[in-house]
Amino acid sequence: MSNISYEKWMESSILKEIGDGEFTHESLKIYQLKKIRQTIDIAKKNRFYRETLKNISAVDIKSFDDIKKLPFTTYIDLENNPKDFICTPLEQISRIVTLKTSGTMGNPKRIAFTEKDLETTVNFFKFGMLNLVHPGQKVLILMPGSSPDSIGQLLKKGLNKAGCEGFVYGPVFNVWDALETMKSDHIDCIVGIPTQVYYLAKLKNTDARYQDIKLKSVLLSADHASKSLCDVVGHAFNCPVFTHYGMTEMGYGGGVECRALNGYHMRELDLYTEIINPKTGQNVEDGTYGEVVFTTLTREGMPLIRYRTGDISRFLPKNCDCSDIFKRLDYIEGRLSEFYPFENGTFLSIGMLDEIIFKLDNVLDYRATIHEKGDKTIIRLEIKPVLPDIPMNFGEIKTLISQDKRINLFLENNTIDIEVTGFRGPIEISNGMQKRKLYWEKGENSD
Repeated sequence: MSNISYEKWMESSILKEIGDGEFTHESLKIYQLKKIRQTIDIAKKNRFYRETLKNISAVDIKSFDDIKKLPFTTYIDLENNPKDFICTPLEQISRIVTLKTSGTMGNPKRIAFTEKDLETTVNFFKFGMLNLVHPGQKVLILMPGSSPDSIGQLLKKGLNKAGCEGFVYGPVFNVWDALETMKSDHIDCIVGIPTQVYYLAKLKNTDARYQDIKLKSVLLSADHASKSLCDVVGHAFNCPVFTHYGMTEMGYGGGVECRALNGYHMRELDLYTEIINPKTGQNVEDGTYGEVVFTTLTREGMPLIRYRTGDISRFLPKNCDCSDIFKRLDYIEGRLSEFYPFENGTFLSIGMLDEIIFKLDNVLDYRATIHEKGDKTIIRLEIKPVLPDIPMNFGEIKTLISQDKRINLFLENNTIDIEVTGFRGPIEISNGMQKRKLYWEKGENSD
């Protein structure tokens, strides 16, 4: 597979910055170290980093080993000190995004962007989308876009710069209306939240009006997308399904797949990414799972240094044919804060269950609730069928669960029991950007 526009864009931008004629591993190293030093100087303009980096100078960063001496930044720091992270006068801030931290009762995080920061994101969207679309194609954006410089509007700007037509539809509340829009507007590609796109894929074939809808590509973003979910979407729309990894703190974009569909090509022009042991804080070897940590390289309004994402992944040990220089990040295993831990150090995540449950033909959605009875962990699965008139095959569900290597190990060790029930409460399409998670309660009478 030849080098793609996304990589070529990063290579040319880096070479323009450092004045080197050929792009090599050394070119990337020189560029990122230079940008990290610049970021330190910019970050010290705000109260938070002026204090935490008071004993560190930018000139001290001569190698990647020196970066390991820099302190981490956490979501708690952002919750407690949102204004302390801003490096420019407030009149230069074009957008502030407020994020409620999942699973906590803390203050919301507020992420600030200057106009230049937003333009950097638009450029990433432009070249990242060229991995999966071609000029002239129509793209339906099933993401929030009602306000200026929202993620939907920024993606539309990037697509327009790439020569595509971007249409901001917003999150999917009405599946049939979204399918009608795709059909009547002759859409080539959709970008959306995984579960919402999964709803479209599962329901389109239940109505003859929409069975013939085919797409050139799909991009799933804003939440974990299991392989089984991607397979269902790809089969339904007869096209490749790409996934994107990013978060608002990264400037929305972190990495995107190429047509090989084998991991995220990270945005190394704008981010320096590390994988650390979440317990020790030490960097791990490539190929080893750990917590994703990033440092922004080009942000001026609110740079972040060694920000701990809470996401678990690894660098893939082999490079893609697209590039033998840029690293690839493996698919996210989940968030540390949302793993259900067991005493032996293992854990259960919503992604592990998604991989199983979304394989079932008559499953539209489900909720997983964990509660404890004595020394036993009970996982209750409430299943919402695509066609309510067709009885759920609970035996098939339990068989698939027992065939999964990781979850079956819990069963064999008598660590968990599985309860599968019908639809017992409201399971609706996500009403925005809310991420899927496990629900759990502790105690004998938790249910």
